[in-house]
Parts: sequence; C-alpha cells; structure tokens
Amino acid sequence: MAESMAHAGHDLLRVAEAVDRAAPRASVLDFCGPCSALFADLVALTSALPLAALPARSREFTLTTDDARRLRPGGWRAWWSILGSARDVVSRPLAISFTTLGLAGLLLTAAPSFLPMAASAPATESVLPDTVMITKVPGTQGGMGDVPVSQDEAGSVPPFLPWLGLLAVGGGLFAVRRVAGYRRTVR
Repeated sequence: MAESMAHAGHDLLRVAEAVDRAAPRASVLDFCGPCSALFADLVALTSALPLAALPARSREFTLTTDDARRLRPGGWRAWWSILGSARDVVSRPLAISFTTLGLAGLLLTAAPSFLPMAASAPATESVLPDTVMITKVPGTQGGMGDVPVSQDEAGSVPPFLPWLGLLAVGGGLFAVRRVAGYRRTVR
C-alpha cells in the first residue's frame, strides 16, 4: 500500500520520456515496480509501432523491363507526351518564331495608318502605269456596265492576312504546348 501511495507521486511523464533513447533514464525506474512495468510497456509499444503500419502486400509491385516497355506511350501519344516538356526542343522555338513574324508583319503593315510621319511621306510615282481591268458592274439603267478597276482592287489578298496566319499558327502552337503540359500534370 505504501508503494502505491509512493507511486502516485511519481512523474509518469519522466518515465515516458525515458523511453526516448536520447533522454536520461529516470531514477524512479530503479526502485518503483509500477513505473518499471510502465516503462517496459512503453518500450514494447515503441518497438512494435513501426511494424504495425506496414500492411501485407497482396502481390509484388516491382516493374519488369517488359512492363515498362508495354506501359510507355507509343505513336501519337509518345509525340504528345514530349510536346511541351523539357525534352521538346522544336515546338517552343517554332511558336516563338511564327508569333514574332506575325506580330512584326502586322506592325509593319499597319505602320502607315498610325504613324503620322509615314502618312506625310511623299508618294513616288511609278514608271509603269497601273494595270486596269474592265469589270462588269450592274448599271443604273438595268444593264451591265463596264467600269475600270485597278489590279489592287480586283482581288488581291489584303496585306495583313499572311501575318495574321503566322500569328495564328504561333498562338496555336503555344496553346497546344500549354494543353499538353496541363494534361501531363493532371494525371
């Protein structure tokens, strides 16, 4: 009875602290039986705990060389997995080149319309006269009339259209790279 009364006054946290290998051994463990039993139980729990967290494996999870070859993407999926990754050395420079050419072309094509000095530049006269085509246009009197139209108005491509195409191709490459990179991180 006296031993249990003496045990009630012992610091049990000191006993638990003594289980740690770096902590000093508590002096109560030498003369108190219940503290020694608590210490032995805590040591048994501490040593069994790491083994209790490992579940038994139902099968072997190592990959063989054949498994890795079978799981590696092939065909267009292999190309898609490279696109936008660190191994891709083609699509980024292409996207940058097309986008830069498109922007520069648009800027140079549109420069005369927004730069004041470009609009005030003297016009140079061409040595050859403009080519004139005759186009049938509905007349005012119900018939078709002949109206002269210059070659520029007759059906040439607007000067900014090729630059918009290059800009669209470059932006499309950037978008494809972004989608491929996003799909790789989502998996």
